[in-house]
Formats: sequence, C-alpha cells, structure tokens
Amino acid sequence: MRIDQLGLIRYGHFTDAALDFPAPEDGQPDLHVIFGPNEAGKSTLFSAWLDLLFGMPLQTPYNFLHDNRTLRIEAQISAGDTRHTLARLKGRTNTLRDAATDETLPESTIAALLGGLDRAAYSTMFSLDDETLEDGGESILASKGDLGQLLFSASAGLAELSDTLRVLSDENAAWFRPNARKFHLADQKARLAELTETRKAADLPVSDWRRLRDALTQAEAAYNDANTRRAETQARKDALHRNLDALPRLARLTRAEAAQDALPAPDPLPADWPEIVTRARREDAEIAGLQQAAKQAQAQAQKARADLPQDAAARALVPEIEGMEPRFGVIAKEQSDLPRRREELAELDAQMTRALAALGRPDLSAREAALPATTRARLGTLVEEAPVLHAALTAARSEHARAQEAVRDAPDTPPLDPQVLDRLAPMLAELRRADLSRALAQARAARDEAQASYAALMAQLAPFDGTLAALLALDLPGPDALRTLARAQDDAAQATRAAQTEHQRLSNTLDQMRAEFGTDLPDSAPDPMATRADRDAAWTRHRRNLDADSADAFEQMMRRDDSAQAAQIALARHDEELRQLRRQQVALTQAQAQLDTARAAQAEADAQVAALWAQIAPQAGPRPLADLIAWAEQRRVVLAAHDACTGAEAELAAITARMDEARAALSALLSKADPGLAQADYATLLAAAEALLQNAERMTLHARQRRDLAARTTGLDAAQTALAAWQDALAEACATCWIGTPPPDAAQLRAMLGALADLDRLIPQADALDRRITRIEEDTSAFQADLARIAQALDHPADAGPLQLWPQLRDRLRQAARAIEEEERLRAQEQAARDQLAALEARLQALAQGLAPLRARLGDLPLDDLAQALEAQTRANQLAAEVRTLRDELATHLGAEDLDTARPRLAALDSDQLQAEEASLRATLKAQDHALQAAYADLMAAERALNEAGHDGEPARIEAERQTLLIEMAEDARRYLARQASIVAVEMALRRYRDTHRSGMMREAARAFADLTGGRYSGLTTRPDGARETLIAQLAGGGAKPVDTLSKGTRFQLYLALRAAGYLELAGRAPSVPFIADDIMETFDDTRAHAAFRLLAHMGMHGQVIYLTHHSHLCDIARAACPSTQVHDLTAL
Repeated sequence: MRIDQLGLIRYGHFTDAALDFPAPEDGQPDLHVIFGPNEAGKSTLFSAWLDLLFGMPLQTPYNFLHDNRTLRIEAQISAGDTRHTLARLKGRTNTLRDAATDETLPESTIAALLGGLDRAAYSTMFSLDDETLEDGGESILASKGDLGQLLFSASAGLAELSDTLRVLSDENAAWFRPNARKFHLADQKARLAELTETRKAADLPVSDWRRLRDALTQAEAAYNDANTRRAETQARKDALHRNLDALPRLARLTRAEAAQDALPAPDPLPADWPEIVTRARREDAEIAGLQQAAKQAQAQAQKARADLPQDAAARALVPEIEGMEPRFGVIAKEQSDLPRRREELAELDAQMTRALAALGRPDLSAREAALPATTRARLGTLVEEAPVLHAALTAARSEHARAQEAVRDAPDTPPLDPQVLDRLAPMLAELRRADLSRALAQARAARDEAQASYAALMAQLAPFDGTLAALLALDLPGPDALRTLARAQDDAAQATRAAQTEHQRLSNTLDQMRAEFGTDLPDSAPDPMATRADRDAAWTRHRRNLDADSADAFEQMMRRDDSAQAAQIALARHDEELRQLRRQQVALTQAQAQLDTARAAQAEADAQVAALWAQIAPQAGPRPLADLIAWAEQRRVVLAAHDACTGAEAELAAITARMDEARAALSALLSKADPGLAQADYATLLAAAEALLQNAERMTLHARQRRDLAARTTGLDAAQTALAAWQDALAEACATCWIGTPPPDAAQLRAMLGALADLDRLIPQADALDRRITRIEEDTSAFQADLARIAQALDHPADAGPLQLWPQLRDRLRQAARAIEEEERLRAQEQAARDQLAALEARLQALAQGLAPLRARLGDLPLDDLAQALEAQTRANQLAAEVRTLRDELATHLGAEDLDTARPRLAALDSDQLQAEEASLRATLKAQDHALQAAYADLMAAERALNEAGHDGEPARIEAERQTLLIEMAEDARRYLARQASIVAVEMALRRYRDTHRSGMMREAARAFADLTGGRYSGLTTRPDGARETLIAQLAGGGAKPVDTLSKGTRFQLYLALRAAGYLELAGRAPSVPFIADDIMETFDDTRAHAAFRLLAHMGMHGQVIYLTHHSHLCDIARAACPSTQVHDLTAL
C-alpha cells in the first residue's frame, strides 16, 4: 500500500491543501522527503495520515481553525492494481466516506489494506522519530545484547521490551528468591508463625477466668463504697461553705438598708432621663460657642466685601476671556508657522516644474499633465510585463535550441522485449542489493577465519588434551556456580584467618588477665556499716567534749572507716575481674569452635576444586580455582568458535545455492536475447543484464527528448505571440492621452510613469498648503478686529500688535474676574453666618422643649440644679434595687423561702468556728480522695487483667488476620507463577523468533550497520551466552565488541539498522505499508546522514518511505544519496 495523494481539506491550519506522492519510475526507490520549517505542519501531516486510517479521536488538537463538524481529510491510496479515493470526517460513526461520491464506506475497507494493524501497532512498527531512536538505543543497553530481544523489538518497534521483562523478573525476585535471605514470602511466613504463637498464648482456662472476674466484682464494690463515703463528706462541707459565704452577704445587706435613710423615697424614673440631661448640658455649651463664632464671621465678611475694588467696564467684558484665550494660542502658533508654510509651498511648485521638465512637456501645467488613474495603472502594468515577456521569449528560444541539439544526436534503435525487461529489472535490483559475489567472498573468509580461530583456541585449552567430543562431555558447573564456589572458598579462607586472629587475641588477653589477677586480698573485710556507726558516735562525743582525747578518738574511727570502705571496693573489683576472666574463657572456647568450622569449610571447597580439575586433566594435579574459572571461560569460547564454524559453513552453502539459482534465472532470461549466454557464468550474466537495462534506459531517454522538443516549439510560439500582443496594447494606451504615438519604449515609459507619480503626489500637497495659508490670514484679521473692540471698551491704546495687545487686556480682565469671584464668595459667607445663627436659635428652643417633662417632675430648676436632683433620685432608686437583689440572692443561697425567718439563725453563727470545722472536713476529704484513687486503680487493674486474659474476642481477631494472610500468600503465589510462566513463554518466543529470522535480518542489519558507521564496523555476528545468544559488533580492523558496550551514538545507528532490517523482513512476508520517519538525523553528521538516506532508499525499493525534516541541507544530502528522491516543500501548500 502507498499514498498517492494526501488532502488536508480542513485540518489543523491547512485549508484545501493537498500533497502529491508520484509513483517512482521502474526500478527506483519510492523515497519522499517532506521539508518544512518549524510549525509548518509536519507533525500535522503524520497525524492526519493516522486519523485517515483509524479515525479522528474524540478530543483532537487540530480543531483550532475549523470546527469539529467541518474537519475533513482525503487521500488517494493504491494497493497493487486497486486504487481507493477515501475521505475521513470527525464523528462517532460512519466517518469513512468515498471522496468522489461521499458515500459511507465500511471500516473493513482500510482494515483489509492494513492487514489487521491498529493505530498503536502502526505507530510502533512503521514510524520512527528521534525519541523512539533514543529509546531503542537504550533498549540495546538494557537487553545486554540479547539477540532474540533485539530482533523482535526491531521488527515490532517495541524498544521497552527489555524493561518490561526486567520489571517482571524484579517483581518475582522481590517475592521469592531461592538462595536469598530477604524476600517478601519469608516475611509473610514469619508473620504467620508469629500469629499462630500469639493465638495459642491468647487462650485461657475457665477457672482462671472466673477468678479474674470475681476479683473485678470485689474491686467494683470497694470503689463504689469509697465513692459513697466521699460524697457524704462533700455534702457536709458544701452546707458549711454556704453558711460561710452567706455571712458577708448579710453584712452588705445591713449596710445598704442603713444608707437608704439619707436619700429620698424611691420613685421610678424613665431610664433615658440621665442621658437626656447629659446631652442637654453638652449641647447647651456647644450652642453658645457656635453663636459667638457665627457673629464674628458675619462681621468679617461684611468688612471684606466693602473693601473690594470696582471696575465696571472690565467686569462687563470678563466673558470675553473664554473665547479669546484659545484663539490667541492658535493665532500665536499659526503666526510662527506661516513663513515655513510659504516656503514649503514654493518648494512644491519648484518640484512640479522639474517633474514637467522630466516629462518633456514644460508647456503643460501640473494638472494638465496628470493622467487618469486607470490610464496610469494600465501603463504601469504594461511596463512590469515587458521584462517578463522578453525574458520568457529568450528562455523559450534557448530551451528550443537545446532540445533540437539533444534530438539531433539520438540514435534510432529497435525496441527491446518489454516482458524481458519487466522481469529483469526487479531481479537485477534484488541481485544488486544481495551482492552475492561479495557475500560469497565474505562467507568464505568468515569460514576460514572461524576454522583458524577454532583451531588456535583449541590449542590453548591446556592442560586439557582430549577431543571435541570429550570437551563437550565434561560436566562442569556453570559460570555462576563457579563464581559462587569461588566466593565460598574466599569466604572460608577469610573466615579461617579471622577465626585464627580472634583465637590468638583471646588467648593473649586470657594469659594477661591470669598474670594480672591478684591473690593477696583478705578473705573478708570489716563491716562498713559498723565502722560508719563507730565514726558517727566518735564525732558526736567530740562535738560534746571538744578536747584532744575526743579529737584523737574521732580521727582513729575515721581512718578505720576509710580502710573499711577501701577494702570493700577492692573485694568488689576482685569479683568483677574474676567474672571477666570466666567470660574470656568461654569466648576462647567459642573462638576455637569457629576456627574448626572455618577450616572444615575451606577444606571442603578445596576438595571440590580438586575434583573438578581431576575431571578435566587427571594427570595435571590440583590447581587454583581462578585457573579453573579462566579455563571454563576459554572452553566456552572454544565451543562458541566451533558453533561459529558450523554457522559459517552453513552460510557459505546457502550463499552458493542462492548464486546457482540466480545464475539459472539470468540465463533463462538473457538467452532469449543472446543464445550465447546460456552457459555463461554468474559474473558474465550479471554484466550482460546491466548492459541490457542501460540500453533500455537510453531508449526511454531519447523518446522523452523528442517529446520535449515538441513542447519547447509550442512554448516558443506562445512567447512570440504574447510579446506582439503586448506591443499592440501599449500603442493603444498611449494614443488615449497626451503621450500619443508612436509610444516610447519600456525604459522611457518607466521614467515618465515615475515623473507622473511625483505629480500625483505633489499636486494634492500644494493645494492643501495653499488653503491652509489663506485660512491663517483670515483667522488673524478676525482676531485683530475683536482686540480693537475690547481695547476701545476698556479705553486702552490699540497701537500694539495682536500678540502683544491681548496679554495686556487679558491681565485687566482677569483681575476684574477675580474681584467678581471674591465678592460672590464673601456674600455666600455672610449668608451662611446668618443661616447658622438662625439654626442655633432653633436648637435652643428644641432643647428647652426636651427638658420640659423633667422640670414638670423634678421642679422648674436651672439645668445644673436639675441634673443634681435627678442624680439623687437615681441613687435612691438604685439602692432600693440593690437591697432587693441582696435579699433574693441570700435567700436563694441559703435555700430559704423566707429570709426573715432564716436571718436570726444566720446572725447567731460564729465565723471562726465554721472555718475550723471546714478545715477538718477538707482533711477528711483529702484522705477519702486517696482511698478513692487507690480503689479506682485496683478496679482498672482487675479490668485490664480480665481483658488481657483473652475472653474479649482477641483470639478470633488473631485467627481472622491469620486466615487473611494465608489468602494473601495464595494470591501472591498465583501471581508469581503467572509472571514466571509469562517470562518463560516470552523467552521461548524470542528464541523461536531469533532462530526463524536471524539469517535474513542479521544479513540486512550487518550491511546497514557497516554503512551507517562509515566502515568503522564491518558487520555483526553472534556469540552463545548460556541459553541465549548475544549480538557482537565486528570492528573493521579486527576485533569485536558486545553491542551493550558501544557508545550512545553507535547504539542509535545499530537500532536504526535493526529497524530497517525488521522492515525489510516484514515487507518480504506481506504487502508493505508506508514507513514514516520524523527528523531522526538531527544528531547525524553529513556522512552518516548520507549513509542513512541510502538505507532509507534501500527500504524504498520494498515500499513507500517518507522522511519529515526541517533541515534544508538534508534535502540535498538525500538527492546525493538517491538521485530519484522526491522532495516536497510544505511552505508551497
């Protein structure tokens, strides 16, 4: 399948755009390079192709210009002899249409062409970008060169296959590893054992449970009894406390009742009267101050207004300022610009005169010489067409002459058999790509090199001197087992050395301790408590007597006490040293046991090594394990060399058979044209086929040259006809204006059009400037007349100019305007003072009305006396309310319904006696609190003992957790087995894929890798590595490197070579689909880019290959690598 045309009708920023992909000529690669700068639409193009094949997703980023309902992609696709014209719309169903009829098509129309590929598979297998290339290079590193993984990932495009296998292996290893100590299954088993033991310990006999329950019942009873006794004591203390609190309240009540005698009788007053009196006094003082300030302001305004100057004439003309001031600014600016504008007008007149002289018509005015716009446009068009027509005629004559020259030498040869050519061209292309002669030479060289290498390596297997069969029959451990044995031998030797060192250290330490251990200590020491008591008694006697005898006795007792203490310390130190000596003896015994164990392990490892050497070479005797590991590696290399010999011989036989088949096929075709070639060898047949195809190409070229001559003749006639028509049109246009006939030539007409353009530009400028000068002069005359009128009204001399006179008049008018404004301000100030005085008088009246109810109740008093009377009455009312409150609180506190009956009893109480009784109750409460706390602690201990005994559901909870853990372990085991089976299945599939495809893909990948690396690597080979094979890169100068040790850039090139080989493998088994690469050569130099384009051209021989780039130089490199490369420019869409 290939793309013949891709139409971006409405998609992304494209509208009605189409990109054609013409089919290549026979025998040429189908390679296309699409160039476009950044943001030109290369990614849009690739996304449109995928959307056409698989449908537009529900959310698309390419609807920013066109609505979802209008998005449309079209394409012309060919598959074999069938051609499809398709269209794709945005929607959920029925989005695939026939582009010609707009009829709905089933999705199977495209699915049949794709061979079952979905969008993800197509993007992975048949596209490549710089990110995928880098991931592929990293996958080579991750796979450690595994051949099966590399071949499969190259064909399928799955660069992350190695990472996926590694993740699965890591997950399994985290759950279980046979030779490891720490893994998740071990933790689960430990937890299961812990839960089993905990469950057993949680079970409790019935008799023990009953005993614990009886203890809890007794503890509850003791706690309740202690709590009851404390509550009774607390009640007695609360009653006593109430009596003590009531005594101060009774005293306050008595004092309040006595204070009522000095005040008037209670008389309830409105609650807001005190606030009313306070506000009235404050407002009365405020009004007095405001009245005085208002009277003063009124007098000052009257005096200032009388002192203002009077100018009646100027005051009448004050409104003139608003109209004259803006005009003055305009006149002043225009007067300064007027000389410059007159100079500009004179310069424009001079330019128009020069333009008329350039036209050769100084007798015409500028407006007479100006042409209509249509005439000037027509002449301009003809002037622009002249060089184009002349150049076209010159080019047509030149092309016609070259075409005649090419046809003149063309020979007239008979045509070749087309059936022979149709079969010969693809056969020869395949043979060129296969290069069987070179492959045969390489296969022979590889066989000889493998045989020589095998012989040399076999000779290096000393001390082994047996045959290959004996070498194969050796039952030796694998490399991992040998490394494990080496680690065990090293660990045993290291353990032996460490045990010897520790044993020697402990022996020396024990000998030193035995030498230092003293035996001169007494069997016992004086009692330190007795000597301390004697010292204290001597000190007491000395303090009482204070004489020499008592002092000497105290000194003697103190020395005895110090000696007893020192002896006690020495005995304790002796005991500690004895215990250390015994611990060192035990440690020495343990060290001896460890030394014996380490020596036994070392002897066992040495015996295993000796047994292996006896199997290899019995006569050689035992040798070090390091030599055995090196010999095993050399054996593996020899066996790999033998496998390489077998593979090289098989490869040589396959190439020889293929060359024989190719010679027979060439002979069958070429003998029809030349019977003498029937028995020719392969090289002769290949050269004859090349010559036959070159002759066919020359004949095709001659036919194309004759067709080109006919086309060039037609083009020359058309160019001559177009030039004659142009000359007629020029004569007609000049005849309609003052230019007349005969018309000037193109150069003269171009100069005249320039002068006419100058006139068209200058005439409007001159007219506008003349109108501007006239208007300035008229505005200046009108302004002068108004100035004269104002000066006459103000009796001011008018002999100065307008620019000097108006400032003088303006100052006098502005002074008059300021006087008017000041007079209006003072009048307003005077009126405001009068209004304020009237408002203050109204406030005084309203204040008196507000105090009328108070004076009616308390008397017609001045404001200050009224405030004092109100305060006395308020105090009497408050005191009466306080007495009532105290009586109610005291009755409530005592719990008495009638205070008068409880008051005598309360008065008879003694405060000191009550306080003493309260102190006694507090001591009793403290003791009962301690008893209650102890009872509560016993209760909690009994509850905790019963709960911990296990009859609270704890065994059931433990069993539930245990069963849950068993289920989890079973699920983890099933997942482990499923992952392990998946890993084994993938590895088996990779081995089968490797064995099936290694020959063809390896050959193509090796050739491509050699080209991409510029010959630094000659190809690829494989090397067995246990159950797998690793890929090896062969250096051109000899030697080899595992592919996972290559540099980062070389790994990228290897992955590109493998992808190309995978594509060729797929194309050889089924019809190919277009392969699209997006700027994968950004990091390539020109040499590698040239090799990469050769590789893409090789892929293009089997299917359509499209390369997207924004580097213009890559287009030239692509043409150099493959001259038939078709380059498309996105900027032309």
